[in-house]
Amino acid sequence: MDRFAVGVREAGPGRSVVAVSGELDLATAGQLWAELEPLITRDALVVLDGTGMTFLDSSGLRVLLLAGKRAAEGGSAFRLVAPQAAVQRVLDLSGAIGHIETRDDIPGALES
Repeated sequence: MDRFAVGVREAGPGRSVVAVSGELDLATAGQLWAELEPLITRDALVVLDGTGMTFLDSSGLRVLLLAGKRAAEGGSAFRLVAPQAAVQRVLDLSGAIGHIETRDDIPGALES
């Protein structure tokens, strides 16, 4: 099993980049949500750097969808950057790609 890590950095006022590496699954979804939830505030932009995410299960998918929903309801934005092929496949097969905003890179995701 890949080791899971999550790090948060500020990318300007009201802008955060959350970098995830390893497997986002039942064992780690709560840890990611604990980092994401306080960042999703009115007018915030939260970018999840998915370049290091190697696996995504339904628990992790739920966190991503919840973050997107909370952001949309609260007047903020949540974007996922460059998920790896295995993660992209889960997003495509589940239909989640229509509910999660994705970008190719972090600079593009940080643009308004």
